[in-house]
Amino acid sequence: MKNNRQHRNLRELFADVESSPEGLGGSEAQARLAKFGLNRLPPAPPKPWWQRFLDQFRNPLIAILVLAAFLSWLLGHPVDSTVIWAVILINTILGFVQEYRAENAVAALQSLLDPLALVLRDGRWQAMPATSIVPGDVLTVQAGERISADLALVEAHDLAVDESMLTGESFPVSKAALPDQSDEETDPGEEAQRRSMIYAGTLVTAGSGMGIAVFTGSATEIGRIQTLMTSLPPMQTPLLRRVDHLARSLSAVVLLLAAVALAVGLSHGQGLENTLLAAVSLAVAIIPEGLPAVISITLALGVQRMARLGAILRRLPAVETLGSVTVICTDKTGTLTRNRMQVATALLAESTIHAPFTAPPPQDREGLTKLATAAVLCNDAQMGEQEEALGDPMEQALLHFAHHLGLLSAEIREAHPRRDTLPFHHERKFMATAHDEGRVYLKGAPEVILELCAWEWHPLGLQPIDRKSWRGRIDALAEDGMRILALASGRSSENSWRDSIQGGWTLLGAVALLDPPRPGVQDAIQRCQMAGIRIQMITGDHPRTAAAIARHLGFMAPGDAVVTHEQWAAASAAERRHLAASTKVFARVHPEDKLQLVETLQGQDEIVAMTGDGVNDAPALRRADIGIAMGRSGSDVAREAAAMVLSDDHFAHIVAAVAEGRRVYANIRKTLQFMLPTSFAQGLVVLLAVLLDTEMPITPLQILWVNTLTASTMALVFAFMGGDPGLMQQAPRPPREALIPRALWRRMAIFTALTVTVVFLIFHYVLLDHTLVQARTLAVDTLMTMEAALLIALYGRPRQDRGDAVAGLALFLALLGQYLFGALPALQRLFSTSNLDGADLPILLGAGILSYGLARILWGAGPRAVAASGKDTSQKADGKTP
Repeated sequence: MKNNRQHRNLRELFADVESSPEGLGGSEAQARLAKFGLNRLPPAPPKPWWQRFLDQFRNPLIAILVLAAFLSWLLGHPVDSTVIWAVILINTILGFVQEYRAENAVAALQSLLDPLALVLRDGRWQAMPATSIVPGDVLTVQAGERISADLALVEAHDLAVDESMLTGESFPVSKAALPDQSDEETDPGEEAQRRSMIYAGTLVTAGSGMGIAVFTGSATEIGRIQTLMTSLPPMQTPLLRRVDHLARSLSAVVLLLAAVALAVGLSHGQGLENTLLAAVSLAVAIIPEGLPAVISITLALGVQRMARLGAILRRLPAVETLGSVTVICTDKTGTLTRNRMQVATALLAESTIHAPFTAPPPQDREGLTKLATAAVLCNDAQMGEQEEALGDPMEQALLHFAHHLGLLSAEIREAHPRRDTLPFHHERKFMATAHDEGRVYLKGAPEVILELCAWEWHPLGLQPIDRKSWRGRIDALAEDGMRILALASGRSSENSWRDSIQGGWTLLGAVALLDPPRPGVQDAIQRCQMAGIRIQMITGDHPRTAAAIARHLGFMAPGDAVVTHEQWAAASAAERRHLAASTKVFARVHPEDKLQLVETLQGQDEIVAMTGDGVNDAPALRRADIGIAMGRSGSDVAREAAAMVLSDDHFAHIVAAVAEGRRVYANIRKTLQFMLPTSFAQGLVVLLAVLLDTEMPITPLQILWVNTLTASTMALVFAFMGGDPGLMQQAPRPPREALIPRALWRRMAIFTALTVTVVFLIFHYVLLDHTLVQARTLAVDTLMTMEAALLIALYGRPRQDRGDAVAGLALFLALLGQYLFGALPALQRLFSTSNLDGADLPILLGAGILSYGLARILWGAGPRAVAASGKDTSQKADGKTP
């Protein structure tokens, strides 16, 4: 059989799929099932757990620690080697667990296919699993069903399908069957082909039909999009890129300083073993082995905060990426809007009434009642038990319109039972229903209904219709992107009412429908704009409709142009870059357009967030720096592709996510400002001892103690720390801004120099009349005291949140641990320490005051100053500094 996506007529269709109107036989179906496979979307292969675990060792800092552990063992220091290995494994296991929890995606792609379908097999209709459908099967479809495969229509009876998941179009699409015969040389065109096809995953909203399966599984339109999605590697987030850059830079510095220490030690005649031990001590000192764990915990806490708001992060770094976003590319239908039509405006002969219609002007009450009665009677939708309408979205909106006026559709229909129906047809463009006493109601396109009417209803009686006035009013609403329906009524005999096309009816009025914005979206967009984030709408809907929503939400000016698929496809690379930078709304786009737009923006150094809920959004969701899917109304394919899912579909929560992301990034930066100065201070103390050919002030095991105690207590304070004021009034960070700008490196270098000087001087001062063990103990205590002072200075004033309590507890535990470090006999033997005496306390107090004072001078006097400490050079950052 041929895999054609276009067919001119039924004869060509049946020839291509090697089938007939009687369907397939059982044996042939089994053969095709073996050839084409089950009708399901193949799940993405999961990453093995062992590969996730080994990936933790790809960090260059961990690799250096592994080398240090081996060298310690070779040099005859098994205790040092064991402790280093313990630290490595603890941090590796923590990173593995966090990643496994965050990235273990839910395999839910199968839910887009119905579990059962009605298939013609062996000459009889059978209900069978949708997974067993093969190309050539004949199926029936009816209102309310989700399509299980890509079908070419053999029959269509007033069939309409909601394709918003694929196209973004708000309104159901009318479908028609392929003709029995056609001109062999005539190309039916793409639009005609799509009208005769219904696609897997879409929903039948009205009518019924019969089709033949042309494509199943991954060959369907959904499968094609999924293949495009899975062929794209997930983007590395800005934070991970910066942390990787920092890790590589630190690794280079560590190796360079270790080489210097080795060379100098050998030149001093200290012997290979001693110099290698010094190099190991330096590497262990400088590497902040607890940093990956602290960053993971900070991100995990951000994820938990977002989950409480209804935003579920599927990957840990996604929360920080939100704080880096410069552009949000958002779908319209179901994201900015409710994906539920509603009547926004009602037109009467002498009045224009706007929603919500709960308290209409008294003079318009009668006219609105007549209009709503016609809207209920000439309507196939039904009102459910929970006041939820079922059926075509526009007809559902008409029932809600009547409900807002206090009219019950069930009572109206009971009072005026329907006798006959003239269904809507795309060529006729209207629907008509006949009721008791010869009453007839019409509903349809305004241009058609206006021509069928000779009169218009007025409170004081019928008057000749003023078509020019009606057209002007209707065109004004259409310019605002609304869908207009006109309603008319009249009387006719039972035998002649179907000749209603002859005209002479009475126009009751018209209603303008739209898919309204979600509550809170406009405010959310304004807050995004205040935060310097650009909003771009990318939709498959009509350009006029998309522009109207964008203008209503306030991110598009009246004169701004809308770019369509045709314009984007015809544009050169340079023109696309210009369109991506200047356009607010892209309409009638294809899935490939969304992906190309995201890639174009990323090529301009933008950090792109893509929101969406449909299957058509999936490739761009995966390619974007962060994809945000709708959890309630979104498709499973979109949720699988996204890094974040909004469980209640509330676009406004994106603003809270951005604020949380900025808080997380700021606190990670503070963590680095806290951990790196002390780590470098330890390493430089070792290097200085090698250069001066003196005793080591701190041993490798003592260095590991300091690093472990710091990472498990004081460094965690910033993970719980609340956000600084004004985060959402700042522009997004420049995409190339370094994780630590040069100004912060200078400040950390000054603080590190002070720490090295103080620790080195105190060690040698104590060593004059005390033992080596006592001198090293006081050196370690001094280092921890200066770290605690730096923490207090960076934290700033109390913030009246959970971070205050965590900071107090962390300082208490760190001081308690440091006291036990010198007091417990077991720890004294392991780390070669001793008890402090009363004379040491003034030394520690002086070191702490000196450290705190310098930190306040360098970083400012409060949390706002600390937050802005790197901002003065952010615009100059070139990304070359880690």
